[in-house]
Formats: sequence, C-alpha cells, structure tokens
Amino acid sequence: MASLLDELEQNRQRQVVSLQGHREWCDAGFDACSKLVPSALLISNRHPEPPAVRFNKAASCLGGETRLVFLDLFDGFDADLLCIASGLVRAGGVLVLLSPPPADWDTSRDRFACWQDGKRSRQACFVDYFFAALERQADIGIVVKPRRLPPPVPPLPRLQPTRFEQGYTIEQAEIIGSLLTWLEGRQRGIALIGAARGRGKSSCLGLLAARLEADGPVLVTARSRQTASMLLRQAPAARFVAPDRLLSETPAARLLIVDEAASIPLPLLRRLARHYPLIAMATTSGGYEGTGQGFMLRFVAELKGSELIQYRIEDPVRWCRGDRLEAWLDACLMQDTGLAGANTGLLPVTGCRLQLVEDPGIPRRRALLREIYALLCAAHYRTRPSDLRMLMENPDLVLIVARLKSRVIGVALLNSEGGFDDALCEAVFLGQRRPRGHLLAQMLTAQAGCRGFAAYRGLRVQRIAVAPAYRRQGLGGRLIERAARHAREQGFDYLGASFALDRRSANFWRHAKCSLAHVSYAPGKSSGDHSVAVLRPIRAGMEAELARLQQRLRQQLPTWMTQFLQDLDADQVAALLRLAEFRVAAGELEHDEIEAFTAGNRGFELCFASLQKYVMNRIAQTAVDPDRLLVEKAVQNRAWERLDRASGSDGRKQLQRRLRELVEALAEA
Repeated sequence: MASLLDELEQNRQRQVVSLQGHREWCDAGFDACSKLVPSALLISNRHPEPPAVRFNKAASCLGGETRLVFLDLFDGFDADLLCIASGLVRAGGVLVLLSPPPADWDTSRDRFACWQDGKRSRQACFVDYFFAALERQADIGIVVKPRRLPPPVPPLPRLQPTRFEQGYTIEQAEIIGSLLTWLEGRQRGIALIGAARGRGKSSCLGLLAARLEADGPVLVTARSRQTASMLLRQAPAARFVAPDRLLSETPAARLLIVDEAASIPLPLLRRLARHYPLIAMATTSGGYEGTGQGFMLRFVAELKGSELIQYRIEDPVRWCRGDRLEAWLDACLMQDTGLAGANTGLLPVTGCRLQLVEDPGIPRRRALLREIYALLCAAHYRTRPSDLRMLMENPDLVLIVARLKSRVIGVALLNSEGGFDDALCEAVFLGQRRPRGHLLAQMLTAQAGCRGFAAYRGLRVQRIAVAPAYRRQGLGGRLIERAARHAREQGFDYLGASFALDRRSANFWRHAKCSLAHVSYAPGKSSGDHSVAVLRPIRAGMEAELARLQQRLRQQLPTWMTQFLQDLDADQVAALLRLAEFRVAAGELEHDEIEAFTAGNRGFELCFASLQKYVMNRIAQTAVDPDRLLVEKAVQNRAWERLDRASGSDGRKQLQRRLRELVEALAEA
C-alpha cells in the first residue's frame, strides 16, 4: 500500500483497493494500511466510534478530504455511501473497500438487501454487477484476496492539478468577478453556481462573501451549519441563519447566499426568493443526494430568464481533471447518463410498445436498466445511486416500459401494497405498528383514518417518467392505463400514488382518472411540499370506500386550510381544490353574508366562514389562476401582516378593499 500511495501521489491519480476475504483478514488489512496515513477515515457500523464513522453519520464528513478512506461493506453495500466515501478521497489517495468475496455474499446479513415485509433480495445482483465492473477495470481497481497476489497495476498517466492564483482557481476568479459586476446596481435576481462534487463551488461563494463584507451584511443559509462549513471557513464574518429562521425573522441583507440549495425544500426556497431580492446559490449536480437534477428541473425552470444567471465549474479542486476514479464510478453507477432524450425533437409516440419487464437486475437487461435509470434521473429529484440496487433486486417491484423501436421513452415503477390481516390493520390504525413500505396502505389507514384500508391489496405507482422529447402526447396516461390493466389481471383492489403536491402533478393524476383521497398535515422532509394520495378503484366495491375518504376530506379541507395547509402557495391551493373536486353547498344566509361583504357593509371576520366556502367552490370549478391575496386571506386566513403585498395594498383597509373586489370578480370567472 505504501508504494501504491507514493505512485499515486506522484501522478495525482486515485484508485480503489478491494480487500475481499473473511472479516478478521480484512480487519488486519485495515490495521496495517491505516498506520500509513494518520488521517485515514473508516466508515463502518461494526467498529465503535470513534475512530469509525457510522453509516448514518457519513454525510457529515462531506467537505473534508484525506488520502485514505475505508468503507466497510460487511454490514451491507449501499451505493450512496460509496459515493460519499469516494468524494472524501483527495488526489493521490485510495478508497479501500472491506468485504467478503462477491461469491460468498450473504444477503441475510446485508441491511441494504432487505425490502418490504422483510423480504430479502434473492440474489445480490448489484453487488455482482459492481465487483465484476471493478475486476474489468484494472487501472482503477486492485482486488486483493487471501493467499493471492493482485495482478500488476498498469502505469497511470500523470495528471495536472487545477491551478490556483492568489487563493482562487481560474474559474472561481472569473465567476467572482462576473458576480461582483452582476451585483452592481442590480435590484433583483438569482445567481446559480452548479458543479459536480469536489469542484470548489462552496469555497467560491465563501470567497465572494468575503469580498462583499464591507458593502453590507451578507447572510448565509443551508440545510445545516455543517453543510456550509467550507463556505463559512472562507468568510468567517458572514452570518449563518437557518432557512426557517430567515423566514420568521427576515433580517436584512445585501446578499443572501444559499449553499447546497438543492437540499433545501423547494417551498422554502420559493419563499426566500420572494423576500430576498438578491440571492447567490450553489448546488451539486448528480451525486448521492439525488436532488441536484430535480432542483434544476423544478426550481430553476420556474424562474424567468431575466431573473437568473447561471455558472458552471468544471475543474475539480480535490482531485484532478481527467481523474479516472470519478469517471469510472459515474459510469458504473450510471451517473453519466445525462438528460434522456434532451437533444431530440418532438416525435410521435403512436407506434410505441408498452411491456412488463421482469428481472431487471440480470446481466442481459443491463442496457435497458441504464435507459430506465436515465429517465428517472431526468424526471425525479429523489433518484439516487442506491436506487440502482432497488431496481435490480426489489422483489415487489413491477416495471412497465414504453419503447419506440429499440429505445425506452417512458417507464412506470409499481409496488404492491397492503393485504394486512385484521390485527395488523388495527395496530397500524392505532399508531402501534409501522411496517416497512406499504406507503399508501398505511397513510390511508393511520392518517386518513380509514380503519381497515390496509387490508385491501393495492398497486402503487412509485415513480413514472417520460423522456422530455415525448411528453405532452398522452404517453404518461397510457402507462397508467397499462398499470391499471396489470392491477386488474393480478386481482388488486386499487391503483394509487402518493406525490408532492404541485399543479403539474395534480393535473396529470386528474387526467389519469385518479381521485384525491388524502393530503398530509405536514410537509415532507425531502420535497418540502405536502404529500397527497390519489386512488383509482380497480375491484368492484372500492368506489364506495373512495367516496367515504373523499367526503371526509372535503368536510375537513376548510379547517385544514387555516391550520396545517396555511403555508401552501396559491397555485398549490388551486391544484388541491380541483383535484379534490371540492364542492360544498352554501345556504341563503351565507349568500347574503357574501353580498354584504362585497358591498362594503360587513367586516371580513364576520363573513369569513361563508367567504371561505364560496371562494373554495369557485376556485375548484374554474381554471383561472386565483389571486394570491384572495387565497391567503379568504381561504387560508393568514394574519393581515403576512399577506402578499404585490398588489400595492399595504394597510388593512386597503387589503380588505382589494379583497372585496377579488371576491366580487369571482362571480364572473
């Protein structure tokens, strides 16, 4: 190992060493190798901490670097952890994998080979795939086994480190200079720096903050202070404030800097963008988080071109351009797929075939799997490297792909749920049990309060994606119809889905003949949006169960709007009401109250209950985007001081006058 480290230090390359043997032999190898580098890092669940970093704390090491990182795979193989570990190895360093031989892999001991209902992977397909790829790449991976010398390592070319001048890389200096010019005299806008991991984007924002300290307060926010530690190291005078505190306290700032913006829930980012006129952001594209691509697809797509300036950093800082380990790992974990279909024109999908795919993890389906994964990365913010193992090994997963000639242009991932016995249903309803998986079955039993719902067998659409060039042609709807047919053929009771609430998704599921059954009381941790559940009855008799859920939901929505859903954006409120097909009958007295309010004779508080029903009804029945002020006050009843001021109405009397005009205009919508 010492000679390997010396050689790598000279040519600025990085490599993987795979120690494959029994535990005691691998541990002895770790003891011997770790003495060579005092700062060596071990990521393991078997060893006491410190010095080992446990799996669930590995992400806290991001931003650091060392020449030697050990990843212990005896408790299981997770591709997300592999990406974290590789990102900590600097140029001239080695990533060491400690594992049993792939042929001896025991899925019963692998925590990442356990799925819904305690089912285990029948075969460790991902493990076999990864180590076979490593064996084939002799210049990247060195496989060491007991009593067997590894083959000679081919010489690697010498790489050139990224050049620094006065503490900046050339790219950083150019971006900072451009940003300083951009900020001069500008009133509003967002600057976004995107890069793969290890490119110094956080340092770039920190150096920018340090240059701006004399011009006024610079605020820094991120998912956590640890996330922004590298940035704050460059600008110690910058003030860190958590995103929720920023929104509650709204301190003034010359510039707001957001580090790893993709890890902050989108609703928080939208609200920050409304309050702070000038924002500089950085986000990681790809990587273990599985959020960077979704951030680009969702948040950035919402911005007007005049509001956004984008930068890209290509030169790595922690390792060198041309680093073979990074390129190989991206290819092996299918992170190099790019946007599926991004460069093709709009093509007809009338001739595409829809088919079920069985055993996607077997070797002869590898090219197909790569296409499927590319589609998921292009469409979903949560797609991450660990999903490769899920696609290869999850025994409950059903895949439907749409193929045009030989190309995959659409995919739906389906998962079977429910079928609980009476005792388990009752335990879930009472909050005493939470079996792994079964998202819809448990949501509608425990949260929506449908006591025996988990007894029904359902097919949940876990994810659905269509290549960008083939959208808006009804292909998504065809995938749902094929899923419904499969559900009928297999005797399922319902087809359903749960997704983060937004207008586009809600419209899609409405057109897919799925009805709203539940909305969560709190935002999801990953999306930051409220989740909703939609159902489509498959078996006769399920219509009555769905009707019960819908009736309860419609009764509760007015109260929920003023409580748990008070922070929804106006377009989300409209999407929710239309998806719920909200309709509540209003009596003569309520119509009189609305007339009294619009005529200016009665105050808002006296009329709120009647106004809320009327406004919710009208929004649900029209396709017109509602005014934000109307939604925030007449539906959600936000405090007067929290209302949207975009209309120019500042005082309470002005706001109430504007509300009267908006309510009156609803009759003509």
